[in-house]
Amino acid sequence: MKKALITGFSSGIGLAYAKHLIKNDWHLDLVSQDIERSELALEALNSSNCSAYSCDLSSPEDLDSLMLKISTPDLIIANAGIGINGSVGKNSSKDIKDATYLMFGGVINLIEYFLPKMKEKDAGRVVIISSIGALIPMPKSSIYAAVKSGIYAYGRSLNEELENTNISVTVSLPGYVRTNIHQRSGLEHLVRKIPNWMWVSADKVVTETEKASIKGKSHIIPGFLYRITSIFFNLKITKIIWKTLNARK
Repeated sequence: MKKALITGFSSGIGLAYAKHLIKNDWHLDLVSQDIERSELALEALNSSNCSAYSCDLSSPEDLDSLMLKISTPDLIIANAGIGINGSVGKNSSKDIKDATYLMFGGVINLIEYFLPKMKEKDAGRVVIISSIGALIPMPKSSIYAAVKSGIYAYGRSLNEELENTNISVTVSLPGYVRTNIHQRSGLEHLVRKIPNWMWVSADKVVTETEKASIKGKSHIIPGFLYRITSIFFNLKITKIIWKTLNARK
């Protein structure tokens, strides 16, 4: 039975990925900080092929401890993330540090720990959940955009490095996904403001991301309309429209 490690499994894309893999007979090592949501997610998965771990992935010490408990997976889904919003100077240094480690430094440490072991087996896949924000400016979410851009660059570079091996790294760049992250980040108004065509389901993100990963692609933008519009991201009019739609309170 193949084994996958999923961070941030208790809701959204992480939970959708767990459901997808369980249906395909994977054993899952599942990581989340929120104990209550984790218990609900495990009930929804309803499978004996799951091992759950509680871990604060914004803490280097907690991540180091976690990695020692888990054997080398065949697939890593680095999904854990939070929204960090606010104009320049509004976020505390601790908030910036935690978000940066959770979605960038810690992801790198996790991959750098397990990937040499994958290379020894000459097999394995890594999926990094980044964001469409890595490709277009996000005023009042500059920290989030910077972190997602950084991990996107890391993943693409690493996939190129591993070109002649049986290991691949795929970065997924979803746009607006129907999860609870906006409510948790204080951005409920975006749920009402963003038009329906800009939303994609977590299941769609997983299906398209997994397909790209199996093919060894370096990156994927889930959702046909996002892939088409991404061609025009560098145009001034596109940036104006994006800025208007994504205006933070």
